Amino acid sequence: MSELGSSRLTPKQQLFIDNYLIHFNATKAATQAGYSEKTAYSIGSELLKKPDISAHIESRLKESRMNSDQVMKLMSDIAQSSMNDYFKVVERERLRSIRRPLSLLIERKKIEIKRAYMYLDRKGYSDQEYDDFVSKNILPLEDDILRAEIDLELDPLATFDDSEVETYETIELDLVKLAKDKEGGKIKSFEWKEFGPKVEMYAVDGMLDKLARVNGMYSDTLIVDDKNKIDPNELSDEAIRELMRATKRGE
Repeated sequence: MSELGSSRLTPKQQLFIDNYLIHFNATKAATQAGYSEKTAYSIGSELLKKPDISAHIESRLKESRMNSDQVMKLMSDIAQSSMNDYFKVVERERLRSIRRPLSLLIERKKIEIKRAYMYLDRKGYSDQEYDDFVSKNILPLEDDILRAEIDLELDPLATFDDSEVETYETIELDLVKLAKDKEGGKIKSFEWKEFGPKVEMYAVDGMLDKLARVNGMYSDTLIVDDKNKIDPNELSDEAIRELMRATKRGE
């Protein structure tokens, strides 16, 4: 919290400052603070000129101001970022249908019957319980085998529908990385919509200019020498990058 406190600011003015420090748009900040949209432009401009408000903004900026190394790191991250950074390849499993020889089905049924009789021998059923179990669980298997054997005699190449587990690769959105980068300022916005997440990346050119201004790496006018001055608004993205490199080198 700023040492200036907020006792001399109205709730609207404090809200204006909070929003202005997010996007540095006075008109938008005034609207978000609850001022009329019709007068937001003029009110935003007036608020920035108020000594108390400008002092609070300057104090807040000083508290959060990054050093040149931090600025360069963030700018580099933003300049090199893309949505591909948030997609990851993962392995998943699914069942797929496959045709197999009918003889394999017969072998499987025979193993099931053998397993059932082994169970009966160890269970210790009474005669009635034994007969009931055979009638319910084993006889249907024997009928299946008989039908399959008949089908196989009629068609030695007969098959049946089976399934198997296969592994496949798919692309997923790394929501954890998205959330962390949003918190770290690398992503402009990240929210859930009706059909899934909506991600908005920063415009690289705009971020270069904003970071340079907020961190005081150039003033409203750059003095190149005694005779030449440059308006930062006329600088190209590459010129801004070169300015940042020069600042980092201490030139």
